[in-house]
Amino acid sequence: MKYPKIIIAFILISGIVSCSTGYNKLMRESEIAFYKGNYVQGAKKLLPYVNNEDNNQLIFLMECGMMLHAAGEYEKSNKILMGAAKLADNIAVSISKQTAALLLNETKTNYKGEDFERVLIHMYIGINFLMLNDADSARVSFKKVNDLLRDINVTTGKSYKQNLMAKYLTAIAFELSAQLDNDDNDREFAYIEYKQINNLDPGLQLVYADLQRLSKDLGDNEDYDKWVQKYGQQDNSPVNAGELVVIFQAGQGAIKVSRGHLLNDVKMKNGINVSVRKIPVKAGVTVAGVFIALKIAEHPIPQFRKRSNKIDHLVINVNGRDIAKTILLEDVENTAVKNMQDNYSRMYAKVAAGIAAKAVASLAVGVGAKKIAEQSKKLGGVAGLIGVIAGAGTGTALASQIKPDLRNWHTLPANLQIGRVFLRPGKYDIVVKYMGKNGQIYKTDKESIEIKKDRKTFLNYRSLY
Repeated sequence: MKYPKIIIAFILISGIVSCSTGYNKLMRESEIAFYKGNYVQGAKKLLPYVNNEDNNQLIFLMECGMMLHAAGEYEKSNKILMGAAKLADNIAVSISKQTAALLLNETKTNYKGEDFERVLIHMYIGINFLMLNDADSARVSFKKVNDLLRDINVTTGKSYKQNLMAKYLTAIAFELSAQLDNDDNDREFAYIEYKQINNLDPGLQLVYADLQRLSKDLGDNEDYDKWVQKYGQQDNSPVNAGELVVIFQAGQGAIKVSRGHLLNDVKMKNGINVSVRKIPVKAGVTVAGVFIALKIAEHPIPQFRKRSNKIDHLVINVNGRDIAKTILLEDVENTAVKNMQDNYSRMYAKVAAGIAAKAVASLAVGVGAKKIAEQSKKLGGVAGLIGVIAGAGTGTALASQIKPDLRNWHTLPANLQIGRVFLRPGKYDIVVKYMGKNGQIYKTDKESIEIKKDRKTFLNYRSLY
């Protein structure tokens, strides 16, 4: 009876290796459409899957929501992204379960999103609300961004900084509410946000004019004089001005890739070596045998690789004059790279110990099966075959169980930027110039807009290269 059980086990293992290819293939097709600018086509490829309650549902929701956002379908995007936010909140995975799942192949578990991805779900919900001119809902979503960051810090011991883009857009949303309702309380809240941003990043020149403008609007002459003395005269907005707010999402976000073969990582290899020597092992299981069994295993902790991001910023040209540019407030790609490296630093010792335990246990089973085969007279000529399968299959079995989870939000930009222009009421021809890192203009977009007194006009741009 040993023979069929062993054969069945290896058949099942081979099935594990191929079961995740469907997701990866589907994302490639949808992503190609997205980065060709076919946003709706890309979203349609994912729509049949967003309601499937499987372990990929969250990633499908995030990707589909982003594609609809890029298409300007802000209401539809929010319907999808609010479903993603709710699902992300409900997927709670403990650290111990997370590590165990990682070792067994985390692609088989519910995708819960990286910390920064779950935060950005709420960021994009807020941006959608701003584009829909719903200031109250927008600021609730932006507040959720930094509330979630604080929760992550408390529950995981990580140390994430507050999201400046979310705080800045929160201030803009408060200003928008103040303008719509003529409410000085909302102006005060906006002013508080700007002061907090200034404390978090005193070098952010963008906020200097805001501090002067809001303190003047609130009649706080003492604060106004303080800001002018500290930064010089920064607020040059015209009387009765309206405003153009430009949101820019630059380039392609970083994606997860494999670190390659497990044993190519010297730090991980040393960790496995130390861990194996601490485990009481059965006769026939050696450190050398463990490393032979792990020879083809892939590193289970992925890394983020940056992709294309050729546009440094946008220049905003109004009626033939370059008068403003966008400023980077959220560096998504560097956040992804750093967070994953921080995760590696925290996790590698535990992961190495888990891999060692898994390898030792697998080798012990193989040795045991081989001994049974050699001792069994009933199996006759089949005994040698079982020994070969048990020995040669150990490395394949481990390789199928130790794999990186390469799922991540592929349609995120490399960074988020904002530009602000205060203009007198009237109609304007706007040219937005996509500027490369060496000052070259990659392309231009043209818009005709109308600026109204004490109102904000929002434009949302995305580069895909």
